[in-house]
Parts: sequence; C-alpha cells; structure tokens
Amino acid sequence: MEKDTFDNNKVLSDDELVAMFFAEQKQELEDDGFSKRVMQQLPSRSLRLSRIWTLVCSLLGIGLFFWADGFVQLKRLFLNAFGNLGGFLSSVDLSNISPMMVIFAIATFYLIIAWNVLVEVKR
Repeated sequence: MEKDTFDNNKVLSDDELVAMFFAEQKQELEDDGFSKRVMQQLPSRSLRLSRIWTLVCSLLGIGLFFWADGFVQLKRLFLNAFGNLGGFLSSVDLSNISPMMVIFAIATFYLIIAWNVLVEVKR
C-alpha cells in the first residue's frame, strides 16, 4: 500500500487534519457476531417502559395545556404580537428619508455582500 505524502505548502483546516488522522488510525475488529448477539439479548422491557413514560408525559402535557387554557393563552400571545407589530409599523415616519439615502444604503449593503463573497472565494 502506497503512503500518501503530506504537502507542507497546503494549509489544512482542523477538520481535515482530524479526518486524515482517523483515516490513518482506522482499525477493523472482527467480533464474529458478538455485537448482534448482545443487542438481541438486551431486555425489551426498557423499550416498553420508555414508550409508556413518553405516553404518560404527553398526556400530562396535553392535560396541563387544557387546564391552563392554552388556546386562550396562544390567542392572546398572537394578538399581542401582531397588534404590537401593527402599532410599530404605523408609527414609522419615512418623511425625512431622501431617495439618495436609500440608494446609498442599498449600494453599501450590496458592496458588503460582494466583499464577503470575494473573501470567502479566496479561502
């Protein structure tokens, strides 16, 4: 088997170095079906208890939701959120903004995006 050469001029990220290390250190262990036999002998009782526990917690959560008038609370939450948003939008005053300010803001925004893309391409 031919050994891969390491190029010192290439800068590798930490993820690439870790992947390269684990690829070199990989070992296969034969277990002759041992893992499968162990998994088959694990008690299925734990799975059944897990399902029962999930069902009990779900029922308790649903019961608590109805006991605390969850639909009323959700309705109040959404009405407050959208009511506050509507009030905020109605209070915005755009009369002092010139078209030139908007053009400069948009141009600056696109220049920043272009700069970030160019920096990312150079990496």
